[in-house]
Amino acid sequence: MVKMNQFLFKPINPSIVSIYRIIFGCFMCYQMIVYYNLDYTYQFMAGPEILFPYRGLEFMQPLPIFYLKIIHFLLLVSSLLIILGIWYRYAIIFFFIGFTYFSFIDITLYNNHIYLFSLISFVMIFLDADILYSLRRKKTKKELKNYIPAWNQYLLIFLISLPYFFGGFAKLSSNWLRTDLTKILYNQSNSSLLHDIIPENIFIFLIKYGGLTYDFMIVFLLLNKKTRKIGIALVILFNITNNSLLFNDIGSFPLLMICSTILFFDSSKVSDFINTLLPNKTHKTLSKKEIKLAKRRVKKEVVHIINSTNDQIEWTKKKKATALIIGVFILFQITIPFRHFLLSNNPEWTGLGSRFAWRMKMQTKEIIDFKMSLIDRSNNASGNIEAETYLTANQLKHISEDPHNFITLAKYLYFLAEKDYNMNDPKITVDLKVKFNGLETQNMIAPNADLVNLDKNPFAEKSWILPLKKN
Repeated sequence: MVKMNQFLFKPINPSIVSIYRIIFGCFMCYQMIVYYNLDYTYQFMAGPEILFPYRGLEFMQPLPIFYLKIIHFLLLVSSLLIILGIWYRYAIIFFFIGFTYFSFIDITLYNNHIYLFSLISFVMIFLDADILYSLRRKKTKKELKNYIPAWNQYLLIFLISLPYFFGGFAKLSSNWLRTDLTKILYNQSNSSLLHDIIPENIFIFLIKYGGLTYDFMIVFLLLNKKTRKIGIALVILFNITNNSLLFNDIGSFPLLMICSTILFFDSSKVSDFINTLLPNKTHKTLSKKEIKLAKRRVKKEVVHIINSTNDQIEWTKKKKATALIIGVFILFQITIPFRHFLLSNNPEWTGLGSRFAWRMKMQTKEIIDFKMSLIDRSNNASGNIEAETYLTANQLKHISEDPHNFITLAKYLYFLAEKDYNMNDPKITVDLKVKFNGLETQNMIAPNADLVNLDKNPFAEKSWILPLKKN
């Protein structure tokens, strides 16, 4: 317990956590501007005819468009307040709630990067991230402490490390190593000089095994002072390559990961470096009164340091509770990505356990044929329904990532069939042919399965999801 106390609660300089508050705020401000350009509140929330809710979050429905736009505007304002460090706690709480609501309203909007942003904003609620470089420090009349407990910085390091480690773990699967996924990524990549210099087979080999090695190795390189410079160089190279060459749909995430390497530095050294950049105050002769006040201030600081040292030694109930909460949070984050072992041997194909697990760029599913049929149970009369017309372009693009989405779609069509076509208890089936990771075209869902009566419970019977056929 003594070692844990020293590890989690030793006083450290707050400079890095405060700088990261500014960095994160800037990126979230940019994200809100991107959402504005996309008309996010209408295109992805209020506009779609049907939404695909997360299991257990069906109560999350879009508010009227007017209120959604107000929330969007307030998210932008809160990100600016986070940057400035004024009313920080209120701003970050509102941002977490609002941003998570926007992100979790529809399962087809899921993105590992957006999930990470939501996690970071949640954790930052509990951090003393506005002690330095903030309007709060400049305007407050209270004397703010000059240190924070080390866990503030360590927890951010942990979150940034999650996509790397679990991204590497995901790449050990056959979907990455034994399909044409990396070849597809190569063929979809932007043309560059590297394509002309490096032969295709070597380039694909580098994507496949270089990405796997990088994900497992990079955190340890950044944590070690001797290899940190190498790690930073690799982070810059890797993320620039991803952003400019391989992928065109990952937004500002690569730049955020580059900026996040500051979390691995020594906070005191960063503080000293920043102080050298700040303009020096001109020296002046102090009056007797100012000297007396200065002595009192020094005396207060000495007493404060002694008290904080005593607090550091003592393993208080508050510290125990904090350590327990941190431990539970970390345990949850490192176990939830492994839940697919209880649910499926191929999370990308079945959709079971593929989200919140950092399984980034692990699948390509091209819909080759998509037909949904309504069948009248009384006379077996059937007819096709153009389900695509009820979906947005984004929903159609991502619906096949999880077969359970078709249950949601079928139940919505069931409601329309009874209401608009006077069909009594119709059966709804789907003939869905997809091309998965370059493998042969195949059905993902049993064509005769009655989707309306299927259960979305991840532990329910799943014979309706056909097994993946590998070449």
